[in-house]
Amino acid sequence: MKAFDYIIAGGGVAGLTLSYLLLAPEYRQKSVLLIDRQAKTDNDKTFCFWEKGENLFENLVSKTWPRAQVKGTEFNKSYDLAPYKYKMVRSADFYTFIYKQIADAPNFTVVQEEVQAIFDNGKVKTARQTYTGQYVFDSTLNYQTKRLYTPNTLLQHFKGLVIETKEPVFNADEVTYMDFSIPQEGDCRFGYILPFSENKALIEYTIFNQFLLDDSEYDKQLESYLRKLKITDYEVLETETGVIPMSDYPFSVKRSKQVFQIGIKGGFAKASTGYSFLRTQRILKKLAQNLKEGKSPNADLPLQKKRFKNYDATLLRVLASGQFTGEEIFTELFKKNGMHLMFKFLDEETTVAEELKIMSTTPIKSFAKAFVNSLAAKPKAHSKFLS
Repeated sequence: MKAFDYIIAGGGVAGLTLSYLLLAPEYRQKSVLLIDRQAKTDNDKTFCFWEKGENLFENLVSKTWPRAQVKGTEFNKSYDLAPYKYKMVRSADFYTFIYKQIADAPNFTVVQEEVQAIFDNGKVKTARQTYTGQYVFDSTLNYQTKRLYTPNTLLQHFKGLVIETKEPVFNADEVTYMDFSIPQEGDCRFGYILPFSENKALIEYTIFNQFLLDDSEYDKQLESYLRKLKITDYEVLETETGVIPMSDYPFSVKRSKQVFQIGIKGGFAKASTGYSFLRTQRILKKLAQNLKEGKSPNADLPLQKKRFKNYDATLLRVLASGQFTGEEIFTELFKKNGMHLMFKFLDEETTVAEELKIMSTTPIKSFAKAFVNSLAAKPKAHSKFLS
């Protein structure tokens, strides 16, 4: 049985971000094993986020936008984001950069094996063998894992196409953050556009609900959205799909004295949006610092404050109830609060007074009831979800 100081199970954003942090000189005497079923190289995802300053992977940012648009059937507003910028990192660049750094680190071992089981005593079983670690950091997650879901859990699922048009049709300085002018089908559906130039962009069709579509249905909806945008002559360059759980499940970082859950499995993704790229960096920077100082990895991590957990759970409850479409909720929030306050709120940097103002722009009775229920609830797994 091969032994390591640290084992990182899963090579997604969390696993690779932690790997990158552990490449620092202070960890060179520690042996690190990274396990994933395959070394990722494709541009299978687009990591986007807003921020005022710079992040750990600023060198990988391939595009920034100074403006963002929110649309509905009767609402259309363009916002100057300053002092924020909306940024994009291509997953292929992220994977390539970190794997190249790891390849040059003599204390790192990378194996391409599927993790079958992780035990509380630090043992990790794959299809080929068993490893043991002083600490194991587990980011392996299948969105179909039923025990991670509650009755209020939604799936954020989407399909996107990178297209190139013959004629200039996009505003390269403005991202379409949410376009609710498409049919809502009784839940929350919106278009999302990242223009790279006047004739090249990523066009996504996104849904928040509890059931995935057949792949052909995503294609049908994307074709319909492109027609709505009056884009008919184009070439598809890339395709991406994704499923992100949006859950009020009580995720926990610490599983045992030796096993710690990171990424979505550790609750790093914000439940109401699915955004996790910057949150993951912030949390794992502190975790790596704990390792350096000989503390428990989960000591004083900057995890979500309780009141923001309740806000997220409230939104999930209202959306899951089907009382209101996504357009009815989100267009009002942006119309009455503006993009800057909403970004501040989603970054969980608002004051209670600002939060009360935001809450006053929602359907009060339904949100108040859902908020009270979220305070009293103890979320448990829902056995019928995804059955």
